[in-house]
Amino acid sequence: MAFVKRRDLDYVVITLLVGSSIYVFLTGLIADTMGLHHFGWHSQAGYLWVTLAVAHLLQTWSRVKAFVAQRFRGRTALVTEPKAASPNAGQDRRAAPTSPVRRNLLLFVIAIATGIGFDQLVTPQSVVPPSDGTTDIGLLYHRWSQPGYGEAMATMLNWGSQPPLYKSYPETQQVELPKPSDLSSIATMDVAAAITARRSRRRYSPQSKLSLEHLSQLLYLAQGITWEERDFRTVPSSGALYPLEIYPIVQRVEGLEPGLYHHAVQQHRLEQVKPGDLRQSLIKAGLNQDFLGEAQVCFVVSGIFQRTRWKYHERAYRYVLLEAGHLGQNLYLAATALGLNVCGVGAFFDEPLNELLGIDGQTEAALYLVTVGHG
Repeated sequence: MAFVKRRDLDYVVITLLVGSSIYVFLTGLIADTMGLHHFGWHSQAGYLWVTLAVAHLLQTWSRVKAFVAQRFRGRTALVTEPKAASPNAGQDRRAAPTSPVRRNLLLFVIAIATGIGFDQLVTPQSVVPPSDGTTDIGLLYHRWSQPGYGEAMATMLNWGSQPPLYKSYPETQQVELPKPSDLSSIATMDVAAAITARRSRRRYSPQSKLSLEHLSQLLYLAQGITWEERDFRTVPSSGALYPLEIYPIVQRVEGLEPGLYHHAVQQHRLEQVKPGDLRQSLIKAGLNQDFLGEAQVCFVVSGIFQRTRWKYHERAYRYVLLEAGHLGQNLYLAATALGLNVCGVGAFFDEPLNELLGIDGQTEAALYLVTVGHG
């Protein structure tokens, strides 16, 4: 490393410092615009920035001391280390910056101002939606899916046929769950108390395990069948078509090995889709929100759109998202009544999460994450 000059190393550190500052800004922008509560990449980049700042300060400590001495003690020398004379000394002096310490301090100020000014410059209030809505795809869909618009096109469009109401993985390991009729005494509060006590809580005990009884109760109250003659469930659904599926990603549940499961709602049992520790894959798909891997179980709610589309045409997507909200609230209230922490999450990368579930993101797509566990 003898061929690497100290000044060259200083420039490398400065470059990394500026790069990490830009990275903090960009990840902070994503966190702010998507309403994330914890962004792992942003924190890691911040730690890197502090480390580089300290390293840069140590590298330039002699010049910083000289600068301070000149400004506050009346000294005139900025550089304490003498330089050997050379034939090109005059050219070197003309080419060198007049005050490298000022340049370095300016970099510090710019980097710090970027972080401080970010929260003031980029806020949800500063995002102005299009005045006419022509570039807002969501608003265009909302307008287009009003009753009457699609009906005029119904005879020209092929909305497909009705798919099966239930999805199953018959070739996988089947796990029987405690019957819902045996779990009526588990809940610790009534619905009014659960509604008023409901909160989004992201802290989960790394030592605790969720009981299989609790998991069964959560799944049943989320969208279990309550009237077998008509297959009606605990969640309202347009036309009783029930387009939603629940995939519990089990991390610490008594009697279950970690892995991805599917809730077979008709039989009220679990089907093991993918065994193994999936926490890192889940966290990565969930924009590095660490609590996704800390909860005892994370419910992934997906939607099979054709179950609703064949009948409700252009309003199908509206209805499926509405039902995901109904199911999420059921999980919130059930978890609260059971004395568990719960948090719904809508910020995730679609493709990695769909890949984790083994679905295509077109006919069936992930819509919602809900973490549950002991705090």
